[in-house]
This record gives sequence, C-alpha cells and structure tokens, in this order.
Amino acid sequence: MINPASVLRVLTAHFFRRFFDSDTIRVEGETLTTVVRAIAATAAPGLITAFFLENHYPGRTAWGAIEDQYFFVLYSFAVMGAVAIFQWEMLFPDRWDFLVLSPLPVKTWQLLTSKVMALIGFFGLFLFGCNVFGALVLSAVTSGHFFRQVYAHVIAVTLAGTFAAAFFLALSGTLLCVLNTALFRLVSPFVQMFSVAILILFVLYYGKLGDALPLVLSTPIGWARCMPPLWFLGVYEDLLHGAGGPPFAHQMAQYGFRATGVTLVVAMLTYPLAWVRMHRLAVEGISSGLGQQAWWLRGLIRLGGRRPGEVAILAFIWQTLTRSNRYQVYLAMYGGVGLSLATACGVEFSIDGSSFLPIVSERGLHAALPLLLFWMISGLRIAFGLPLNLSAGWIFRITGVSIRECADAARRWVFLCACAILLLVMLALTAEGWGFKQILVQAVVGLSLCSLLTDAFFLGEPSVPFNKPRMPGKTNLPLLLTLYLGFFPLFVYGVIDLQIHIETHPGRLLIVSSVALGFNRLARKIEDRPEEIEEEMEGYEGEFQMLGLS
Repeated sequence: MINPASVLRVLTAHFFRRFFDSDTIRVEGETLTTVVRAIAATAAPGLITAFFLENHYPGRTAWGAIEDQYFFVLYSFAVMGAVAIFQWEMLFPDRWDFLVLSPLPVKTWQLLTSKVMALIGFFGLFLFGCNVFGALVLSAVTSGHFFRQVYAHVIAVTLAGTFAAAFFLALSGTLLCVLNTALFRLVSPFVQMFSVAILILFVLYYGKLGDALPLVLSTPIGWARCMPPLWFLGVYEDLLHGAGGPPFAHQMAQYGFRATGVTLVVAMLTYPLAWVRMHRLAVEGISSGLGQQAWWLRGLIRLGGRRPGEVAILAFIWQTLTRSNRYQVYLAMYGGVGLSLATACGVEFSIDGSSFLPIVSERGLHAALPLLLFWMISGLRIAFGLPLNLSAGWIFRITGVSIRECADAARRWVFLCACAILLLVMLALTAEGWGFKQILVQAVVGLSLCSLLTDAFFLGEPSVPFNKPRMPGKTNLPLLLTLYLGFFPLFVYGVIDLQIHIETHPGRLLIVSSVALGFNRLARKIEDRPEEIEEEMEGYEGEFQMLGLS
C-alpha cells in the first residue's frame, strides 16, 4: 500500500519544481540552480539598501527612518506581487497536470493539498529571500532596540508580501470562477499588464512620496488610505512604537490587518472553486473562442500577408499568442513596464504648502510614445525568441516556406502592433487637448520610430517566431545591460528633445522620415547578403532539428 505521506511529498516536490521550470532548460537537476539564482536576485536589493543606510544612522530624523521602513515594506509588497503575477495560471494546476496525474492512483484531496503546500513553500521562499537581510541589517544599523526592530520589521514586511500574493491569487481565482474560458484568456493579459504597471508605479513614485510622507500621512488621512503599502508602514510603526508612534500608525495598521485577513479568506474560498473549474476544462478540453479566426481577423491577416507563407505566419503568431499563457505573461510584463514609465513621466506630483497633488507634465507626455514603443517591440522580440512552440515548426519545413519570408511576416506583425500603439497614444494626446501640429509630429515621428525599432530589434533574425532553438552561450548580459541601462535613457531623452524641436520647425519632419526610410533600406540590404556559417554553428542542424535523418 502506498503511503499517503510519500504521495504528498512527491507531488509537492513536483509542483514546486514546476514553478521554476525554465523556458529553455529542461534538464534534470536544474531546479536548485534556478531557485538559488531567483532568491539571490530578490535578496540583493534589500541587503545593498540596508548597508547603504548605515551612513545615515544614528543621526537619521524620525521621518527619515519612517521613509527607510517604507522602502522595505514597499519592496516586499512589489516583489511578492510581481512573483504572483508572473506565475498567474501556474498558481493552479494546468491542463497537463490534470491529464497526466488524474489517471494515476492519486486522490483529488492529495492533488489539492500538495499544490497548496507547494504554493505556500514557493511564496514563503521568496518572502524570506527578499526580507531576511533587510530585517537583520537595518535593525543593526538603526542603533535602536534590536529585537523590537526585528519583530516590527518582520511582521510588517511579511504582512505586506502576504497581502500582495494573496490578492493576486484571489484575483486570478475570481476571474477563473466568473469568466468563461475565452473571456478569461482575453482579460488576463490586460489585468496582468495593469497590475505590473501599478506595482512599478509604487516603486517609481517612492522617492517623491517618501519625501512627502509627513504631508501625505497627516491627519485626517485622505487618499493615502487607498495605498496598500502605507497600510503596512502603519503596522511597522504601530508595532515599533506602540502608543508613542505617529498619529497615522494605528489607523493604517488596522487597514493592513483587515485587508490581509479579507484577501486570505477570499483566496481560500475561490481557490477550490477555481480548481474544480480547471479540472473540468482539462477533462472537457479547453477551447478558446480567441483561437477562431473572425472575419475581421482574417481580413487583417490577408491585408498584412502578400504571399501564402506570410499569411500562414501571421495566423500562426495570432494563434500562438492567444493560446499560450507564457507568451502573454512576458508581453504583459514588458507592457506593464512601458505603461508605468510613461505614466510616471506624464504625471508628476506637486508639493504646494499643505497639498500634494498630481499634475500633468507637458514634457513628460512626449516620452509616452518612445517608452511604449520601445518596451512593446522589445517584448515581442523576447516572446518570438522563446522556443516554447518548437513542435509546431515541422509544418513550415515540409511546405518549403522560405525562412526569410517567415521573418518578413513576423516583422510586419510587429510593425502593425507598433502602429496600433501609436494610434492609441495619438487618441490619448488628442483627448488631453494637444493641437493638430503636435499630433502631426507625433504621427510622423511615431511611424519613423515604429520602423526604426522594428528593424533594430529584428535585424539579423531570419527565423520562424517561437521556433528558434536557444543556442548555448548566445546570451550576452553586458550587451543587454548596455541596451537597457545605457542606450535606452539616451534614446528616450533624444526623442523627447527631437519632438519638441520639430514642433517649432515642422520642416524637419522630412529629415526624420528620410532617416527611417534609409535605415530600413540598409537593413534590407544587410539581410539579403548570403549568410556565413559560423564556427559555433558546427553540428547545428538548422532552424528545425531533424535528428540527423535529413
């Protein structure tokens, strides 16, 4: 007879490993390495910040210390929220889990219990990693009562992280329970994108909000009660100082305790219901209405593709993006980053006497277009490069479709998506009250950016989207850091200045268009050259693996 405890242990280990499944590495024994890297990445910012604050104590002011505490509460909140969003559907067993495990002699309660245990362990691991060093180092450098500081710190950051994880778990479960499959697939990416944007906005506005905490948290408390991280700052101060704490502490702490309790209850109620729904969908088969080509979608695909191979690639991209949650998560993450940066640039806060009010920045609105286009196109570049759909590549091999034709169709798809973002930005700026000349500049500069960024990100990538095997040693971390930390800020500031300059000299629009067209022609000539076989490609069988049988 099989020991139930052994079954639970094996299933829990299985579900836990699935959280850390790499997109390209499926080698046994890689889980430990992935776990260590993930925990180290989340622990480093807390440790570095705590050591940096050592120079500010013991002469730190009371509100300065509160601002430091707010950083660690906010960091725990943002990390746990981001982890929950990134895992979204993996918070529940997917179709393969049910199809593979259900025929085995495993009871339903064992599956549910093991998944919940793996989920608790997964969240607990990240919660421990992102807070352990901050709790110890900050408590040591503040020169206060060490154990009382550790106690308040641990409780506050634990509640903040627990609330964030439970909130998105409850949100995902609720959407699964109330929406049909097609609508859930449609709504989930947008919910993920806006959730990521809100989390990043909390972090981006930390500096501005931290300096204004005495004004924001002055009694009576106004809109600050709608910001969850401030609830747990109240918990921190209430536990640390008790009745001698600042006036806002006890009231905000009550919000934090109640909100955490409510989200945990909702998560516990919706999780089994969502589990039953996922089980039924796995047995019946998941059929999403999004995968069916409506008349308007067929028309767009026919319009975007001139040759049969291009039409097939455009349809393949649509089907893949609408059916695979992993691609949607990556796109939602990149879209959320772009949306949050655009919002942070366009909306600033003004401290005027006793008021702390948001204001619209005219210069910041000029940053919306380059920010959204850059992150959307780079997100599609990453998504197309993830080899999660290699099994679908055989059809392009046997039909003899040109790889260059596939790459051109993928580039056209990206360009059309960029044009859709451009249209949305122009509509938003028109609603904001921008004049015809400014909108015209946005249109011309935007089309030029769509072409330039598409060519820049997809230059030298002749492959079918989602079907390029990841070659070992091809990831260049210094190049990525240079792109996102070096080139990206210069690119955004340059486009902002260019737009403002052209608004006063409209004739320069012709120069911008000419540069974009010239770069496009240059990219085409580079790609039309015969490819050389590189030394590191020896033994590699091409775009599709033929197992040596070709």
